[in-house]
Amino acid sequence: EKLGDMFEVSTVRAEDYKAHAGRNEYEDILQCQTGPSTGVSRGHQGPAAFLTLTSGLEKHGNGCEQQLKYTHIDIAASSGSYPGIPTGAPILGLCAKYVLPRCGANLHEK
Repeated sequence: EKLGDMFEVSTVRAEDYKAHAGRNEYEDILQCQTGPSTGVSRGHQGPAAFLTLTSGLEKHGNGCEQQLKYTHIDIAASSGSYPGIPTGAPILGLCAKYVLPRCGANLHEK
């Protein structure tokens, strides 16, 4: 809370994967829905499901012999108004978590 934007942990559900399933014998995966991720019922979980399917990560989840850790950070909120300058909102929070502690910074001091 002292530095950066908040992060929200979301769960990708079966319906998110189903939304990206091919609709006929010629399609394996549907890239996107008809509107932006901010305008559909499940929002950013759809793009996360798409990236998981296209990369093959669904074969390396819980219960698999070779598990791979994966994090999808949706940065749509930091993109700003096109063609304006993006804000890069998640960068400060990521630095606070992973970079500053390695530099000796203690964000818990008062």
